[in-house]
Amino acid sequence: MNKKIKFIVVSFLIIVFVLISINIVRNFEYSDAEVNLKQEHNINIFDDNQNYLIKYEPKDEVSLKSIIGDKKTKNIAVITANGETCEIASDIYIDKDDESIFCVNSDKKNKIENIKGIYLANDFNSITAAYYDAKNYIDNNEKIMVVLLDGFGYNEYKLAKQKGYIPFLEQYFKNTALSVYTPVTNAGYAAIITGQTPDVNGIHDRSFRQMEVESIFGYAIKKEINSILLEGNIKILNTEIEPELHIDMNKDSDTDDEMFERAINAAKEDYDLIFIHFHGIDDRGHTYGPESQETMDYIKKVNGYIKKISEVWGKSILLTADHGMHSTEDGGSHGECRVEDMIVPYFEIGE
Repeated sequence: MNKKIKFIVVSFLIIVFVLISINIVRNFEYSDAEVNLKQEHNINIFDDNQNYLIKYEPKDEVSLKSIIGDKKTKNIAVITANGETCEIASDIYIDKDDESIFCVNSDKKNKIENIKGIYLANDFNSITAAYYDAKNYIDNNEKIMVVLLDGFGYNEYKLAKQKGYIPFLEQYFKNTALSVYTPVTNAGYAAIITGQTPDVNGIHDRSFRQMEVESIFGYAIKKEINSILLEGNIKILNTEIEPELHIDMNKDSDTDDEMFERAINAAKEDYDLIFIHFHGIDDRGHTYGPESQETMDYIKKVNGYIKKISEVWGKSILLTADHGMHSTEDGGSHGECRVEDMIVPYFEIGE
């Protein structure tokens, strides 16, 4: 084989390799939202305490009432694959076509497509409320702290309360709150700081970082007040202020303790808005399981962190989670439209 032919063959192989690599990268770059839209057509139906149906796929048009029976509910929230949450007051019918599962009101109008879940609530609340509650404090010229307890689901809250591990936090439980789809950190975090669901704020899953709407930090800048964002060791979202990142100085595989110490100092400084993102509950939930003793022990530790911070801060605090977590064979996971992942506790500590 002469040099010219050799060059052509090598060049051809390089081009083929590059094209294959690009295709592989593109496949990996599909967002969770895009993947969810391509999944098999099924939905989950749940309330604050249980899943009624998991991966339910209707064969024909069926009334929701025929599925849930005598279950009393004031509100129905339909959750779609693009992150929209639609509140519906009347009974709905579920059906499917070749493209997706959809539902309609009892009057057979207002079709909603690509639904992933149906949430039954007597008192509907969303994690997006954190933005509006914080905004109200700011508008009333009151200082406010917002704490994001990553991965702290309502099921974990109930178990920790039953065990007597959260004597401080349980005093300030306000209500349950619905997370957003997809229930992962980027999407839930964005919903908390923007007051909008993923279909509006543009953050659908872990692959998104740039929000399409203003966050509470942008609002604070407009109001000319001092704010600080205490984050772990990586930046999660692009926000109007840069997060203050923390290094695991004592090599205990956590940055929550470093953030706790910084939060104590920040509470003594001249900040009008303090936002703290604790990660340790989620970390242990993934490793050991959301209801494991290791996770419960850490929730107890975080309860102590919040109590101490509250004593030093002496002003109002809002606390909620970005998502919950369900148990798996090797620990815990989240990202599904089910009660364990979607329902979280919401707390408000007054002055």
